[in-house]
Amino acid sequence: MRITVKPKILVVEAQQEVLATMKLLLESAGCEVCGARDGRDGIHLAQGEEFDLVILDVHLPGKDGFEVCAWLKQDFRFSRTPILLTSGHWTEANRRRAIELGAAELIDKPLDAPLFLKMISSRLKTRAGF
Repeated sequence: MRITVKPKILVVEAQQEVLATMKLLLESAGCEVCGARDGRDGIHLAQGEEFDLVILDVHLPGKDGFEVCAWLKQDFRFSRTPILLTSGHWTEANRRRAIELGAAELIDKPLDAPLFLKMISSRLKTRAGF
């Protein structure tokens, strides 16, 4: 008998439609997804659970995606967790900032569903057990 564990992903996305789309895509790919609509709620979820991958919208209310990414990277439980940042309005400055903070991928919105799932799959495969 083979026991499989679903990858657990935290998605912090301000736009309800985008959050729902990401959850649907990820759950259909066999992932367990927890969602939040602002940075503070995302941090609150991360304080109580561990995740295999985190997806952050750059433009979150409260604490933005950069602040949440920095907080996660300072927590030893998330120091090696892939963090993907999303934005519909990337600038050279915020791309540079995302990379400096340790983001594993920068994702453009609107989402390209096949490319999005390929990025997620690739990052999860680098994690032990997936």
